[in-house]
Amino acid sequence: MTLNFDRHNARGSFGGGGMGRSFTIIVVDVAPADAEGAAAELRALGFNAEGCGPADIAGLVARGPVDAIVTYAPINRDGLEGVLLLSVGDDCAEGADIRLRAPAHAIQVAARLRSAIRLGVLEDTAAVRTRDAAQSGAAIAPVARLKDGASVLFVGAPCPAFMRLQHAMAGVGAEVIAAFSTFNAFDYLHERAFDAVVLNTEPDPDLAHTVCSAMRRNTRLYHTPAVLLTRGDAYAHADEAFARGASDLLNASAGSEEMRQRICALTGERRRRRTAKAMLEACRNPALLDEDSDLFAGAFGERHLVSLLEESRARGHALSIVGLRLSAPREAGAPHTRAALKQFAGMLRHCVRAEDLAVREGPDGFYLALPSTRADEARMVAARVSAIAECTAYESADPHRPFRLSLATRVIEPDGNWTAAEAISAALAPASPRIVAAVG
Repeated sequence: MTLNFDRHNARGSFGGGGMGRSFTIIVVDVAPADAEGAAAELRALGFNAEGCGPADIAGLVARGPVDAIVTYAPINRDGLEGVLLLSVGDDCAEGADIRLRAPAHAIQVAARLRSAIRLGVLEDTAAVRTRDAAQSGAAIAPVARLKDGASVLFVGAPCPAFMRLQHAMAGVGAEVIAAFSTFNAFDYLHERAFDAVVLNTEPDPDLAHTVCSAMRRNTRLYHTPAVLLTRGDAYAHADEAFARGASDLLNASAGSEEMRQRICALTGERRRRRTAKAMLEACRNPALLDEDSDLFAGAFGERHLVSLLEESRARGHALSIVGLRLSAPREAGAPHTRAALKQFAGMLRHCVRAEDLAVREGPDGFYLALPSTRADEARMVAARVSAIAECTAYESADPHRPFRLSLATRVIEPDGNWTAAEAISAALAPASPRIVAAVG
């Protein structure tokens, strides 16, 4: 049986901050009503968004932490340093971090926002974990520099746009490889890492959509940008394309400079993500790990959790902790129970993102610290881990009677006054009055 407990999840807003707030977005347009309409679409997609005119940006920023601004109108970036800026249209904002062509689909805007914000969380966490690992006395090997020039895979029927794309990307030292069938495409994708995939929608858009969907279902390819090459600026299947996980639509008749800029924006994000993940992997020094489970040991886990709590308070983001307690039936036998816990630990590491902290705390206790993650999202992680544990059988002392581990989970979202030790204790302790809300 799986038991879930959590503290009250206080959802923040422009009118009141607090732990557990959604990513906060300001949407700007010349007409405030248009801005509010676009903000409503983002709210429906899980963001805490509010629309305004260009003159009202400063007032909204002053009211609380802002994660990003989406602008459909020209704005001045002065005073907005450090805030992610996504512009829709050709002349909306100088120095925008992300530029999308108008009209931009709401799902595309949401996906690019979520990806860019999570990339920032990934990079921040990588920097903090590297610092904490070094201060703990571990020798952290420097991360190998990515080779110069991005790598792009073109998938689909050959067309003149392929040659122009290859020429455009050669100008920045990027390599473009062609796979004229899906079979060759997936062979390439499984053999090496690409920084972006360009999918030709002609003559068969369904084929391009299918490849895009398959990439989003694959954990290794999930963050690889997928750009659909279309005929004309208006693509009849845009709704389906973005629902399937397309990153952008690119007109096959676009000029070399536009092709280069649009593809490079996406490959740049992908390469940053690969570097940050390599930094996090480099922190997995044996000196910091639990020898039996290959998860982080309790001492480093608590030290790093101190830093994660400080980061969450400074940025106004949530940080959730999932406590996991496991037990086995007595007849399983101690050696087999230890082997099952080791197997569970190996599975646990692959159930979370690179920036999440997975720690073994004692013989039968584990916890996950999830940066910029609210309690309701953390409960989904706990449910996924529980589902895997409940359907996994382990060998017992009697080879004819395999057993399952019993898993109890607790999700907490520490408030600003909790120490790391208190948060760990609350996540792993039995139910107590300190836990305000119980979730079945």
